[in-house]
Amino acid sequence: MARDDLSTTAASRERGHGGQILDWWMAEARRLGLGQFHLDSGVGVDRMAAHRLYLNPKMGISSHHFQIDLV
Repeated sequence: MARDDLSTTAASRERGHGGQILDWWMAEARRLGLGQFHLDSGVGVDRMAAHRLYLNPKMGISSHHFQIDLV
């Protein structure tokens, strides 16, 4: 299982680069014969644009991740 992180500076956002990379990742997964593509994303108001990017190609939200700081 491969894991990669993608982030951009505010000045570089909304130019289509993230969508192109996401399209490439999914195409590469298909080329390799993988049956699924998974992506984890943080939550918060600052993540709304990223979530729109992930929802555009019809990615579904398949789970919620819960955590608590104990210290």
